[in-house]
Amino acid sequence: MDLMYMASAALIEYEVAHVLRIVDAVLLLILSLAMIVVVLMQKPVTGNIGTIAGEDTQTYAGQNKGKSKEQILRYITIGLAVAMAILAIFYFITFLEV
Repeated sequence: MDLMYMASAALIEYEVAHVLRIVDAVLLLILSLAMIVVVLMQKPVTGNIGTIAGEDTQTYAGQNKGKSKEQILRYITIGLAVAMAILAIFYFITFLEV
């Protein structure tokens, strides 16, 4: 009787881990597509190459970075990247346990 209980518990644990891996993979797919969209919405950054030539980089947009659309998109990109990293680690851990 104890052996049957252990076998059923192991089977349930395997099924839960399998379902968690599937949910995690779907979430990773959704987050990666969202990351692609957010990155494509951002404007390209020139990297302040003009400062080498002596151009002035103090613009209105540079002074108000925290309120601009680009800054919001940058924060969303960072958040999505952190969420993807956490989900990837979780996926790897559930993969090792099975």
